[in-house]
Amino acid sequence: MIEVKEEDWLAELESDLRAKKDRSEALDELFQLTFLGSPEIRKKAAWCVAKMGQNKVPDTRIVDILISLTADTDPETRESVAWGIGEVAGAGIGDGRCISALKMLAKDGDRDVKGMAAWATGRLRNKLSLTDPELDEIMKGMLNDGSAYVAASARFALGIE
Repeated sequence: MIEVKEEDWLAELESDLRAKKDRSEALDELFQLTFLGSPEIRKKAAWCVAKMGQNKVPDTRIVDILISLTADTDPETRESVAWGIGEVAGAGIGDGRCISALKMLAKDGDRDVKGMAAWATGRLRNKLSLTDPELDEIMKGMLNDGSAYVAASARFALGIE
């Protein structure tokens, strides 16, 4: 069961982030929630962290928090991890840990996680010139995925489209 205090705080934070308010002071609290929160709280926290990436918050702690959630049991949380990695690339943030996380997420059993991981791989390539031969091979294998979304995302990752 979600604790009301955490749920209310996350709802307010989400609202602020949707309004593009700078809430980088919340990163430490979000980090704690990713370890101590319920699966639902972790999912909401991951979304908020990824949204900070989209809002171009120039803080490398975003990557630290996202990486810590790469193996979360919830597919929506893992999808937010991939989304956040792709978004922070737009703020000029990313490193080898991001590539390692995307290798894992690209092999995920969930179509949405795989597709988002492929999109994030393309963002790392396009925004930071970060590539990896092993990750490229994974992307090539995804070109024939049964999901049009995954295949299109893999084409973007490889610079084919």
